[in-house]
Amino acid sequence: MQGYQWPYDASIRDMFLARMAFAEQLLQSCGAEYIDTAVELGTWMLRNGCYAYERLEKRIWKRKNVYIRVDRVYFPEKPFIVLEFSQKQEGPYEDADPFPYDLPDEEFEQEVWFALGFV
Repeated sequence: MQGYQWPYDASIRDMFLARMAFAEQLLQSCGAEYIDTAVELGTWMLRNGCYAYERLEKRIWKRKNVYIRVDRVYFPEKPFIVLEFSQKQEGPYEDADPFPYDLPDEEFEQEVWFALGFV
């Protein structure tokens, strides 16, 4: 395995990370509280069929009795954001449907609210 290399333009990375932070701001706005940060090793299949790894820091949020993390999915055309949910802080976490990071703000917010069950 090799270290994961960002497969998109460098400008997309900054925008993508900002959108992940925006998703966390939305969690806070609906009452979620930051609990901890988990460190995991993400494994991704590259276009050439090889695998790469990436060290991921996932902030854990709690809203009511549910633990939530903002995660990522790397599709060939662009990265997507996905919310993960668990009844326990240590998991296991289940993914909601992923959505594109580059949606307009209003649509992005709707995706987060939908994942949280508000829509």
